[in-house]
Amino acid sequence: MKMSQRFALLATIACVAGYGFNSAEATDIDVTATMTASAAVTVANNANLDFGGIDFVTSHNGTVELGPDGNAALGAGSTNLTLTGTPAAGELAVTSSSGTIEVTCDAAAVIGDGSTDLNVTTVVWDTTQATYGAATNTCAGLGTSAVAIDTGVTNDPTIYVGAELTIGADALNGSSGSTPFDTSTGGGDPVTFRFVYQ
Repeated sequence: MKMSQRFALLATIACVAGYGFNSAEATDIDVTATMTASAAVTVANNANLDFGGIDFVTSHNGTVELGPDGNAALGAGSTNLTLTGTPAAGELAVTSSSGTIEVTCDAAAVIGDGSTDLNVTTVVWDTTQATYGAATNTCAGLGTSAVAIDTGVTNDPTIYVGAELTIGADALNGSSGSTPFDTSTGGGDPVTFRFVYQ
């Protein structure tokens, strides 16, 4: 192929390609995007569990049942224990936008005084100040047996928490009374609640 023919062929191809590009039409359009941001759920700890005071004599054993209503009573079979002081239920204030919240919580906890640990063997809760025996919900562990609360029906619910404290045989004999039992002392372990917004 001669040089002039080669040039003519290239020129033709370039022309066709250029023609195809110049004939295209483009239209731009914007799609607007909006979002409303809000905290799905916040929880405030208004009150901690407080079993009050317990007087004992050397040979003792039993349980203390603290209801979501803040009232405490000795469980069946308790011996040589007397409740004193002012008990209080735990109280969690939930603020939420309309939707469903799933609630789970630890099934147990530990309170200690640095030398002795006592087990919180059952944790119960309700959205009303129910007695221990009438509490609607029993904690089964974080992420286990979730209870759904529709905050569109129950706006900003309050969770009232009760529990059973187990006092083993003569478990308090080494207690002086000068150091309160607490979940943050010694081998203590708190009750944890988890709220998942759906």
